[in-house]
Amino acid sequence: MEYRFNFTPRLVALGLFTGVALLVLLFSLGFQLGVRMAAESPAPAPVAHERVAAAPKAAP
Repeated sequence: MEYRFNFTPRLVALGLFTGVALLVLLFSLGFQLGVRMAAESPAPAPVAHERVAAAPKAAP
């Protein structure tokens, strides 16, 4: 049994529409994730002189 698949203008338009919709949704998802990542404030890193000052001094 053989099936012939015809590319009608309606099918091509539907394929193009779904492709563009997929790209728009992926772009908006990436944009939202980027906004969320930029809004999070990173934890402050310890300053070098604070770590040195907290270390115990060696006995003479």
